[in-house]
Amino acid sequence: MADAARIAHLRGLEAHLRTQLRGQDHVIARAAAVFTRGELGLARPDRPRGVLLAVGPTGTGKTELVLLAARYLFGDDRVRRFDLSEYQRTDAVERLLGADASDAGAVGRAAAGASPRVWLFDELEKAHPKVLDLFIQLLEPGHITLATGKVVSLKDDYIAFTSNIGASEAMRMARSSMASIEQAVLRRVAEALRPEILARVPDKLVFARLAPDVQREIAGLHLANEVARLKSVGFDLEVSREALEFLIREGFHPELGARPLRHTIERQLQNAVVRGLFTCGSGAGRVVFDATVHALRLLP
Repeated sequence: MADAARIAHLRGLEAHLRTQLRGQDHVIARAAAVFTRGELGLARPDRPRGVLLAVGPTGTGKTELVLLAARYLFGDDRVRRFDLSEYQRTDAVERLLGADASDAGAVGRAAAGASPRVWLFDELEKAHPKVLDLFIQLLEPGHITLATGKVVSLKDDYIAFTSNIGASEAMRMARSSMASIEQAVLRRVAEALRPEILARVPDKLVFARLAPDVQREIAGLHLANEVARLKSVGFDLEVSREALEFLIREGFHPELGARPLRHTIERQLQNAVVRGLFTCGSGAGRVVFDATVHALRLLP
């Protein structure tokens, strides 16, 4: 039984996710519940504490949701992240589990450290078929044997997969209800992934396309985060409304979601600081949009 302080912290997870993630309110409660059940010891002891699959368009917050939850509950050092686009070749399993008795593989190296850990496997659809066989073992019974002979248990851990399967359906159905979009995307997921894997993933979260107004909210969050980060390293900035509008115009992408928006904000603000230092000797001040150079400028 968790103590009162732990329960209070778990109760705050959903609210924390809602303050940091925009446009995906329909999945936040379900994602928080996966971690809450696991932390309260309600999950079956012969499986990982929690398993989820997040699907839908790129740049909509699938990976970010998992990272936000993991950091809130456990800190930065508990996430074990794998980009499965790097495990498409026939040697993928050897790279993960080790090639011989002297090699623990990527999984063995990642298994070091305290539990619970959060294993995040991005772009599931790109993994080699033999890696999918491996995931069946990871999900149930929740352990895997390395080439060294060591058994790695994930029964105290969480496993999260992300995938862009169904992205085209979600983009095409932007005017449909979320229930209709979820049905279409999950049908596509069922066609693309083996039933043995899907049967072992109890929570499948479908992420929605980000509408323009949501992108604006996300821009505000990214801007505030980058301004705060730059202030922490000595550059105090005030960003004008015109500068924000420029950043939204430059970074908005209906198909790629919020990822290019964040990159645009970070790059443009940092470039403005550099220009300010080079021209005025100061990296602090008011950030404005300069139409003559189509970029941000820093006024001391």
